[in-house]
Amino acid sequence: MTQTVVIGLDGANWDLIEPWLENGDLPNIEQLLDSGVRGESHSYIPPVTVPNWKCYSTGKNPGKLGVYRFDHLDTDKREYVFHHSYDFDSPELWDYLNDEGYTTGVVNMPTTYPPREIDGFMICGGPDARQSEYRMLDDTYTHPESLQETIEKEYDYEVHPKPLISSKDERNEEVDAIHQLIDLRFEVAYDLLEEEEVDFLHLTSFYSNTLQHFFWQEDPVYQAWKIFDKHIGRFLELDDTNIVVMSDHGCAEISDVIYINNWLIKNDYLTLEMSIDDILQDVGFTKERALRAAKAFGATDLLAKIVPQQIQTLVPWEEGVRGQRTFEKIDWEETVAVANSQGLVYLTVDRDDPRYKSIRSEIKDGIEDLTTPDGTPLVETMHKYEELYEGDHLDKAPDLVARQTDGIHMSEATGVEGIYHDTGRWEAENIPPGIFAATGPDITADGDLGEMKISDIAPTILGVMDCAIPTDIDGEAKPVFDGTPEYRDPLISPHGDKEAEEDEEVRDRLEDLGYLN
Repeated sequence: MTQTVVIGLDGANWDLIEPWLENGDLPNIEQLLDSGVRGESHSYIPPVTVPNWKCYSTGKNPGKLGVYRFDHLDTDKREYVFHHSYDFDSPELWDYLNDEGYTTGVVNMPTTYPPREIDGFMICGGPDARQSEYRMLDDTYTHPESLQETIEKEYDYEVHPKPLISSKDERNEEVDAIHQLIDLRFEVAYDLLEEEEVDFLHLTSFYSNTLQHFFWQEDPVYQAWKIFDKHIGRFLELDDTNIVVMSDHGCAEISDVIYINNWLIKNDYLTLEMSIDDILQDVGFTKERALRAAKAFGATDLLAKIVPQQIQTLVPWEEGVRGQRTFEKIDWEETVAVANSQGLVYLTVDRDDPRYKSIRSEIKDGIEDLTTPDGTPLVETMHKYEELYEGDHLDKAPDLVARQTDGIHMSEATGVEGIYHDTGRWEAENIPPGIFAATGPDITADGDLGEMKISDIAPTILGVMDCAIPTDIDGEAKPVFDGTPEYRDPLISPHGDKEAEEDEEVRDRLEDLGYLN
């Protein structure tokens, strides 16, 4: 029987790898393209890991999932919420495959922690999966639970690289750790596919996009793609196997950084109170300096254990506070809007308040008028949430969402002077265009599909595997297989009323990597 393997490469896009393809540096990926079909898969806005991996696996837009980014700024309850897998209100591709009698395996996909039961196996992935040496039952990152002990014993499996990269100045052991992790992911996935004999396998490499953020097209990223190419070649050699390679979004080099909350402060939409963070930043005591010193002495794990979490949270980054600390500093009586990274703006005015539409339009127009010092618009469009999303969870949507101009990074940090800078923590920012490529015995098309949505991938895979497509999804099956797609009633959400507690370890890891900035 034919198997299907999906290889997900976080942040991959054709512009990134085209020079290496032209030079013949990625021969196995070139073989994949020559033997099958390719397309440009576009993510939902904002083009970020969360929620777009779930937009892929569910075939739905964020308005039907209830999650729009890693975190949510709840201005009604004045709470900063960090999302977990239970927050996504939808069954996924593997649920429908299981329902049709197929077994499935999922390795390292973001948005899957805490893990849940499927007919097969699941290994949760970075950056959201938890891995603690003081592990309790609830900290298990695999299903079945016994799989965690097996892969740690047989492969020395790690969910996250050690040491964790947090700066573009770190090019040695931090980069090596990510390369080793990428290699390990593919080895484990390949062996499990053979041992468990599942009908469908999904594998994600997440930390490769972290390298792209810090180094763009430099050697650390090139070496990561050489590892991808090696392993993709290994999967291509399998008999009776469909191979799909895709990404959640793409990546582009940053030319300018805008500090969006500084603009809101300057225009009297946001007021922050002074705190210990400001004093620490004024004297130069930042997390970057603390991390550099700790890594120099090999003491990062020790410091994480002995320094109370409340104290760690107070230490600012060189760009200043962000995420939960920004939220905690808001003077709510004097604030009408606050922004999150990558251009999400939340109003404090209720949507049924008569002032809401005029305030939102005023902020929208103000941001759309902004340009860099050389005249480049900072956003292509500042979208109202109802222009982008539909579904039962629009109450959780940001009020405004930026379609950032390529090359622009919108940071939520508030510790730097001014609104515009030509450098920041990252060298590259996410963009909507990603990749899709497929080949195999059930892939009967070839050539270029052109543009498609990330939500098209799940129904396309269901069609390839001769399974019915649920009627409540937003994507549509692309014509890469013979036959006409069939449709079915949707399954109910697999999560029910489950809830997950806030995980400070996961939130801090995302801050270190720069995803909450």
